[in-house]
Formats: sequence, structure tokens, C-alpha cells
Amino acid sequence: MNGVITDDENCHELATKMAFDEVGLEVTPEIYRKFCLGRTDVAAFMDLIATYQIQHAKSIDLIAKKTGYYMKLVEDNLKIYPGVITLIDRLAQKYVLALTTSSTYEEMESVVDQLNIRNRFKTIVCSRDVVQGKPNPEPYLLTAQKLGVGCQECLVIEDSENGVRSAKAAGMKCVAITNTENPDKLFLADNIVNRYTEITDHLIQNS
Repeated sequence: MNGVITDDENCHELATKMAFDEVGLEVTPEIYRKFCLGRTDVAAFMDLIATYQIQHAKSIDLIAKKTGYYMKLVEDNLKIYPGVITLIDRLAQKYVLALTTSSTYEEMESVVDQLNIRNRFKTIVCSRDVVQGKPNPEPYLLTAQKLGVGCQECLVIEDSENGVRSAKAAGMKCVAITNTENPDKLFLADNIVNRYTEITDHLIQNS
């Protein structure tokens, strides 16, 4: 969702920074990319707390604060990538779609309802559904299970290095789009594209 549908990574980064400011850690862009990009808040925040030895801080409380800040930031200013809704509508006419996101349930619900796209997806998997998030394959393995299909039948559209690693570890084909990462970070993907118009039936069937 984030980085593929929504152009809101800056909102996630700012919300994370605001939450950790309250416990005395400055989350720089470098720290955010290393710990948070493409990962669940649970995994990222636990690693941040442990690495920087933040005393008297609980990840569950910081996640709640971060989610609250994020919801306020996107409430009236949710940005999406040009052409992505057209792509979703086109793919939904021919393929069974699922949404697999590292976001919290509340964040996911806010986005799909604002964009009115919930009915495009047969199933949705978010951070509360898994124990281990991306780059672990669990999110995509669970998605295939919920769809009732084999992983080899699935193709993932991803934007992050952790997301690509998760998809490939699950045994799925992956098309990466260069919305948030440099192409060299996405080298494990079967194909790398710069625009949604490049995701054609031919590309999907030959990935």
C-alpha cells in the first residue's frame, strides 16, 4: 500500500519522528530508512528501542502515538501515485487482487476507505495479522493462503527492498516500482519499472 498506492512515506516518517521525539530519540532520515522502511511498526519500533536503549518506552504505546499522528497527517492530504488507481481498476478486471501492507489496521482502513478501493481486493493482510513482517515472507505466505492459491501463482508489486525480499522469499514473482528506492536496492525483483503503465499483461505473464 504505502509506496505503491499511497505517496505517504513522508507522513509515516514524520509520524514516527514525532512519536520518538516524545521519548528523546531523534529519528533521522538515515535511521528511518534503516529501521522502518518496508517493515512493520512492531518490528521497527522494538529494534529502535533496543538499539538506542530507550528506557521506560513500550513499542505498543509508541505505535499508538505514531498511528494517531499519521491519521491526522493524511486526513485531508492523502496523496497517491499518478496512474495507480487506473492500474488497480484495470488489473481487477482480469486478476484476483490482494493488498499486503506493513501498516497498522487503522492506517490501512483509513487509506482504502478514503480511496474507495476496499472492494477491489479479495483479501487484505496488514501488520496485525502476522508475527513477523517484511522482509520475512510471512505476510505474503499468509496472503496466498487467504487467497487459496500457491505462491508460484502470485505476482507482487513492491516498492521497497524489504518488500521485494519478502515476496521473493515467499516464492512469488515480483515487479518493483522505483517510487521510494533506487533501482540498485530492488535488484532481487524479476522486473523493475518506473511507471505504472509499464505493468502490462505481457510483463505480468512473462515475469
